[in-house]
Amino acid sequence: MEISSLFHIAGSNFAYAYDEKKLHIKLKSKRNDVQKVHLVFGDPYDYREEAAKDGSGATVWEWHYDLAGMEKTGTDGVYDYWFIEIEPVWQRLRYAFYLESAERPYLFMEGKTVPVTGLKDPKLCDPMNFFAFPFINLVDVYQAPDWVKDTIWYQIFPERFANGDPENDPKGAKSWEEPLESSQDHYGGDLQGVIDHLDYLEELGINGIYFTPIFRSNSNHKYDTIDYMTIDPHFGDSKVLKELVEEAHKRGIRVMLDVVFNHSGFYFDKFQDVVLKGEKSAYKDWFHIKKYPVFDKTNDFQSSKELNFDTFAYTPSMPKLNTQNSETKEYLLNVIRYWSDVAPIDGWRLDVANEVDHQFWREFRTVVREKNPQAYIVGEVWHDANPWLMGDQFDAVMNYPLQSAVAGFFAKNTLDSLEFTHEVSRINFQYPKHVNCHMYNLLDSHDTPRFLYQAEGNKGKLKLAYVFMMTHMGAPSIYYGDEVGMTGKQDPDCRRPMLWKKEDQDLELLAFMKKLIRIRKEHAVLRDQGELCFLSVGNYPEALLYKRFCGNEVYYVLMNRSDEKCVLPLPEEMYHQRFYDLWHEKPIGPVDGMELEPYGFTLLKLTTQNE
Repeated sequence: MEISSLFHIAGSNFAYAYDEKKLHIKLKSKRNDVQKVHLVFGDPYDYREEAAKDGSGATVWEWHYDLAGMEKTGTDGVYDYWFIEIEPVWQRLRYAFYLESAERPYLFMEGKTVPVTGLKDPKLCDPMNFFAFPFINLVDVYQAPDWVKDTIWYQIFPERFANGDPENDPKGAKSWEEPLESSQDHYGGDLQGVIDHLDYLEELGINGIYFTPIFRSNSNHKYDTIDYMTIDPHFGDSKVLKELVEEAHKRGIRVMLDVVFNHSGFYFDKFQDVVLKGEKSAYKDWFHIKKYPVFDKTNDFQSSKELNFDTFAYTPSMPKLNTQNSETKEYLLNVIRYWSDVAPIDGWRLDVANEVDHQFWREFRTVVREKNPQAYIVGEVWHDANPWLMGDQFDAVMNYPLQSAVAGFFAKNTLDSLEFTHEVSRINFQYPKHVNCHMYNLLDSHDTPRFLYQAEGNKGKLKLAYVFMMTHMGAPSIYYGDEVGMTGKQDPDCRRPMLWKKEDQDLELLAFMKKLIRIRKEHAVLRDQGELCFLSVGNYPEALLYKRFCGNEVYYVLMNRSDEKCVLPLPEEMYHQRFYDLWHEKPIGPVDGMELEPYGFTLLKLTTQNE
């Protein structure tokens, strides 16, 4: 056994409280190196008087432990992943891992790993070097709004969704049909335009809208905020926002706003005060100033690495805020308090969240929860986000690692099915189970090329990708226009005006998306309730097969990414079984293989003879 490959950390995403009673414990080992794993566990104070094993008739006090088998839940091609759910009687636990290999058994503990003779080895009775979960304190348990797990998000870039009030258009705004030519172009999209199309969104079936920033800014994207307390006048005002939220709520649609607290805009009045007054400014500690004068006009305003102040990336128009400064912190927290009073906001998406200090986000969460205990908090973190997902900061992050894997398999063909399942298994194992159920899962966004562009216009690939997202745990998101076939390269091309003319829309794709959304809503196991397990497809690198299951409810998803028809042999567990085809709405089986058209798929629900 390769002992150095074993990995577990107590009190992390490898050992966490799932709720006030249950613990989830995970282990990572070299692939195919460990045959079985038993968790050796017990209460740290449970010592019992036992007869001495030397036959003398004397008694000794020994630690009492139990054994439970762990389940191998997946592999990433390098490591195997093991999982178990435990409910300690006294909400505390000492534990170690009893590992069976082809050579001999080992006991993997916090302090060391030692060979043992078997399950009766005396070393199992000495918990001194075991891992510890001291106590399940409810305040430390990750808790996120339940409604998120059943939400299908729709991301709107307000400037490009719909123009509902031409009177507030920016000067020089283009007509809706004019081609996008520059990142500086304006089209006059606004909040009234969204209100005008809420019925469209309701008919689509989504039940959550995520807006990119709507606060005052000179840009079309609004990520360089000038005034955090004012809706951009080209978008509307606070009254329009309140109406939008109220009308959305009437349709069962929740609203999430985007706030930018890592940096402000260059023309934010506090930063302008520092630019004008230098060291004498009352706001000089609101930012990360290196030297004065703050801004040398000889610098390139769009990008410079030789600045006198820290920024987002190398962008002088986005000076970095000092969130460790008490005045800055209080101002930003008051932004949340203010807008929560204006309208019942359901969630907050946090831009460049990983570059802001953790303490700020802890206080941010407290303020958000005080205003709305059911508000959803999503951070923009493109890498491993576990430090923000321990229950004291965010509920979720934008799941860009999953987005990358889905694009690699379905759009770009850079991953085969085995590589894809390995990557998804790694991503899912990376986070606690209840975090995965609340993740914001996206195919594309305002920061990426459109998925259809990545798939070189192949609509079949786009459909398969959405089938996967709609049958995977977490909250899937649709980037505005994907449902009608919009395409586009990297920003700004991915931010084209929404297609509203019927003759420009892919109505067949729109109908497909409506049906897919309906199926997800009707089957809870495909959303948040079901476990996910990938199944072998043998020598079919372009095919994908996995199941979602909870109790006696079992669903199978089969896909063919190839441009050729295939007959996919079914695994033994599906032999002699009967199914209901959710997509084609007909019973199937028993069968030993499934014919899939090019870019075809099947959604099967396991049935009994009586169903």
